[in-house]
This record gives sequence, structure tokens and C-alpha cells, in this order.
Amino acid sequence: MARKKSNSSLMIVSIIVVVLVAGFFLYKSGVFGGKAKGKITVYSIFQEEEARKILDKFKAETGIDYDVLRLPSGEAVTRVQNEMGKPQADFLMGGPADSHEVLKKAGALESYISPNSKDIPDNMKDKEGFWTGFYLNPIAIGINEQRWKEKYAAAPYPQTFQELLDPKFKGEIGMSDPATSGTAYTAVASLAQVWGKEEMLSYVAKLLPNLKERPKSGIEPIQKAAKGEYTIGITFLGDQLKMKNQGNPIVSIVPEAAGYEVGGLAIVKGGANTAGAKKLMDFMLTNEPGLLYTESAFASSVKPTVPIPKGGIDIKATKYNTTYSLWKAAEQRKELQDALKNLK
Repeated sequence: MARKKSNSSLMIVSIIVVVLVAGFFLYKSGVFGGKAKGKITVYSIFQEEEARKILDKFKAETGIDYDVLRLPSGEAVTRVQNEMGKPQADFLMGGPADSHEVLKKAGALESYISPNSKDIPDNMKDKEGFWTGFYLNPIAIGINEQRWKEKYAAAPYPQTFQELLDPKFKGEIGMSDPATSGTAYTAVASLAQVWGKEEMLSYVAKLLPNLKERPKSGIEPIQKAAKGEYTIGITFLGDQLKMKNQGNPIVSIVPEAAGYEVGGLAIVKGGANTAGAKKLMDFMLTNEPGLLYTESAFASSVKPTVPIPKGGIDIKATKYNTTYSLWKAAEQRKELQDALKNLK
């Protein structure tokens, strides 16, 4: 009788152990939400404060925690490519879609078509789901009105890229480096499409003497122009409007031939938490994250249901280059960047 009880107890303990072990592996595999609800790692080309606003809301709604690393788009592309053997991120947030197209061709991205992407125009998302657009933002010439008056009095503001070659602007312009910044690359890629590669390179060579600096980050030129370190910053319009709405004396001109960024979202292939990344993609393509971002970054949402923020600009009313091709910019990226590196 004692032996029967002992055998029964042993069997019960064995069953409990099997159930616990099976439960653990099911949890780790994501069946019970372990992996989906675990932490995700996000590489963000958004400014960190903008990314965290959205990710905090995502965490509150889903219970999925996050780590975020802010990177310029060029560095983000390089990092994701270098980590393809062992991906360290699950999700890529922001940055020009041509950067995402480069990663798609490299095999670094996971295909996923979110049901929430149906109302996004076809030219603002990858038809195979390797990246999806989130916002639209043209290149603009940002001018510190106060410094302009001190240096150039009542002279008219430059309305074209060609006017920036005027020798009076020597040391008064900031533009990020096209080799590391998606912002500057968008500007030169658009000029190459409108003028041709050789004319674009000739233009940049003539512009270089007027540049105070070429920082890595796309937003830095307008941040420094806002502080009065120089007069003009060539950046995305949204960055300039953000500075203006913080009380800085910035005026923006979107010239003809100005390319534009479709800020993309993508899932990194082979990341540790692809299930969580898909949930984040679904969340990003709802109205609330679009509103949070546009109200902070002053970009235009690609979703027709998200209004232009107060203090923003309807880019359809500007002279931006509507024929700009994100796909051509992606194809030419290495060729143009290599050519630009030779300019001193």
C-alpha cells in the first residue's frame, strides 16, 4: 500500500515537472505571449523623445516593453546590414524609405503587410510589405531671420538651391553629410534626378565653400542655425517647423527640385521578437501614433485620416519635387555617395 502511494506521488510529481517544462518552452516560443510580450529593441531614426512618446503608448496598450537606440539613418542602415548574421534589433523606426529599400535588397528586412496599411498610397509603401511609410517630409531651406537681418538686412531670402551658391553665404550654411545622413542624401538624390548626376556633383562642389560644417545628423544644421551659429540650415521641413514652434526665428522655403522623405517603418529579419515587432507595426499604423508624431515633428502623415498639425504646413502647397522617385534614389545610393566622397 505504501509502495502504491509512493508510486502515485512520484507520478504526480513527474506530471507536474513535465507540465512546468512544457509551459516554460511554450512561453518562450510565444504561444502564451512570452516572446510577443517580451522586450523589443528599436533602432530609431526619429528623434529619441518622439520615439519614446509613441513607444510608451505602445507599452501601455500592449504590455510590451522596449529598448530604443537613436541613430542617424546612414548609421542605422550600416548597423542593420552588419548585424545580419545576428540581428540586435527587431524594428527600424523612421528614416527615408530609400534607406529601407537598400535593406530590403540586402535581405535584412522581414516582409509583413499590416491590415492597417490599406489606406496608405501605393507610392508610400513597399508592395511586398518590407517597409511601410509613416510620414512625408520635404527638404527645405531654413533661415534664422534674426541673423539674416544682421548680415543681409532687407535682402530677399533665397528661393532656389542655386541661390545658395552666392559667395556672400560663405560659412553661413549647414548641411549634413550625404554619406551618413538620409536628409542630405535625399537633397542630392533629388537634384541628380532633376539635373543629372554630373550637374548635381558640380553644384555640390560649388556649394562646399559656403558650408560651415557637414555634421552626421540631419537635424543638426537647423538646430545650430536656430542658435545663431550660422544663418541657413538645409534640412527636412518638419525639423525646421519644430524649431520655429519652439520659439526660434526660423522661416522655411521649400524650393523647386526639393526631394522628400517618406519616413519608413520596417521589421528587422531574424530579430529576437518578430511577433512583438509585428504588433508594433500594427500599432504604428493607427491614428494615435500618427497624431503623436506629427504634432511633435511637424511632418505630414501618409494616412489621410491624420490631420496636418497646428503650426504645420500642407506640403501640397509647396514647390517640392513631386516626381522624386524613392526607388531610383535607393538604386543610385552607393554610386552617388561614392562620387560625393571624392568632393573636398
